[in-house]
Amino acid sequence: MIRVFQLFCKLNFQIVSAESLYNKFMAEIDPKKHSCPWCNTKNPDWKHHADYERWLISFEGGVVVPYRLEISRYKCPSCGHTHAILPESIIPYQCYSFLFIIAVMRDYYTRALTVADICTKYNISVSTLYSWKELFLRHKKLWLGLLEDAYTSSLDFLDSFYDTNFRYDLEEFFQLVRISFLQGASQMKKAHPAPG
Repeated sequence: MIRVFQLFCKLNFQIVSAESLYNKFMAEIDPKKHSCPWCNTKNPDWKHHADYERWLISFEGGVVVPYRLEISRYKCPSCGHTHAILPESIIPYQCYSFLFIIAVMRDYYTRALTVADICTKYNISVSTLYSWKELFLRHKKLWLGLLEDAYTSSLDFLDSFYDTNFRYDLEEFFQLVRISFLQGASQMKKAHPAPG
């Protein structure tokens, strides 16, 4: 899959729907400017291969909102692999949006609501909340490194995502660990299979 990290820095997390965020992304994307993630061919002459539908669950205006998005796949002429194009607002292999999970984690770390209240508010299970918390903490440590992680509270880290001077770069994290922030470790094999 082709991960594109460009929209959040332009929007500075303005309050927009996940669907409009995705549509804005698709209107601005030029696949020809992106290398193939499989063979690393620079600026291949991508050919549209197919579209598929997927769910994206967002939290907007105090309610959970499901969207059905059409995702485009392109084929690399060099290696023949097909890749979906996904913006940073979509976590690969995850139906919940990036901002949805960040909002859940923020509510958890502000301690304004109980775990049961958070789960009711976002219509998620307790096990989902705790699996996201574990993944969030693992990725925070990978992103910041041990020393900075020890000195940066989870809430400060989460709040930095909403800061107009957004200091953490989602693309930098992706390049460092080869998975997207908050993408489950069990999905790593799907994203980057071991050489055969």
